[in-house]
Amino acid sequence: MRVRQEHCDLLLDICEKNPELISNKFNGPDGKAKGHELWQNITHQLNSLGFGEKYKEDWRRALIDWKCKTKAKASKIKQEIVKTGGGPANYAPLSDA
Repeated sequence: MRVRQEHCDLLLDICEKNPELISNKFNGPDGKAKGHELWQNITHQLNSLGFGEKYKEDWRRALIDWKCKTKAKASKIKQEIVKTGGGPANYAPLSDA
């Protein structure tokens, strides 16, 4: 199953409310259990959108891949902005797919 835009929107909302998901570092004595429970809830929410189902590990991998692609795109934009040669920078906004 492919990750759809609806999944990305929901995952972004969840990550904004739980920033520890981005770094995958859950602090405290019960941090590991908290992270496991949070990912179980996220998996349930994402699977309940009705576009198919994935396991918890698959959704974690989807978030990691999404972060990697976003960082790569941001890096290309930065390279384009600081590139010498005159003229305007030619790049797509980060928010575009």
